[in-house]
Amino acid sequence: MKLEAEALLMDFCTWLVVCKPSGRRISTKTARKYVSQVVNWMRRVYSADFAGGLDFTNLRDLLKGMRRELGDAPKRTRYGVRTQQLREAMDRFLPHETSAEKQAWRAALSCAFCGLLRGCEVALPEGETFNCLRHLTRADVTFKRQADGRWVAVLYIRQAKSEVSFTGKSVPVFLVGGGSYIDPVVELKRMFDLDPVSAEEAARTPLFRDAGGRAFTRAKVSEMVKALMSGLGLDPACFGAHSLRIGGATAALAAGIHPSVIRITGRWSSDVWEIYARLTKQAALNVSAVIGSTAFDDSERGAFVCEELELTRAELAALPSVEMDVDGDGDDSD
Repeated sequence: MKLEAEALLMDFCTWLVVCKPSGRRISTKTARKYVSQVVNWMRRVYSADFAGGLDFTNLRDLLKGMRRELGDAPKRTRYGVRTQQLREAMDRFLPHETSAEKQAWRAALSCAFCGLLRGCEVALPEGETFNCLRHLTRADVTFKRQADGRWVAVLYIRQAKSEVSFTGKSVPVFLVGGGSYIDPVVELKRMFDLDPVSAEEAARTPLFRDAGGRAFTRAKVSEMVKALMSGLGLDPACFGAHSLRIGGATAALAAGIHPSVIRITGRWSSDVWEIYARLTKQAALNVSAVIGSTAFDDSERGAFVCEELELTRAELAALPSVEMDVDGDGDDSD
């Protein structure tokens, strides 16, 4: 039974790498990560190891052979948007108060950058239709004035990488005004002024929408980021929706924010409770203000240039059991 189970995984990996099911080349390293997803699914759903536990010897050899025969697909470069570049691009191509839709883009980009939001958290994920229980609405934003006079915007989101399937939006993202380059609170307030909705309609209205009332999609966010960076003379192929999150995290690191605080603020851990247990409201407010105020010139386009931090805790826990050193030298860090 174990041999049959491993044969299924071997067929799965071969299909992924050779048949191009997505229409483009899938690397052996990515196929290995997909195996970890399958193993983790077994543990989560059935509280058991795949096929009672496998050492994956044959699968490891298969991936090693495919990598030697086919080589590795070139890695896709993804740069982070720099704080000063985002401000310059928005001022040049999305000037203030020219239209409600342009202001909505300024607000969406600013919130994604300073709030370390994933593309599918700030906008509609691919293949989904707008659902007010899952996606951001006007009612999911509240404005509060702090004792020091600063305005704070709180967005309640449904965390995209949560291991628990639920529809409620219970994860707060704190955004504070006053950033010298990017001020998401000011941008949000201007958006609400230019495109007001009634209290009755707020809970059914997408937070960020176009002139036709349609919610921004992740694909449109990616297109906008590419267009803005292209307008500054940069290669649009190196940017996408995730560049906002990468850039915000790099700005925080450049400002001296501790990596653990960045990780928690950006919700890179799948344990939502850690946001409340280990991160204070004051710390969350400070992070967004620092991100919006810190310009940076990153070394080789930034410290956050890969998606490894996007793995959930359970996925990371599953990786050792399916670790396959396809090079045979004990190092698969590339």
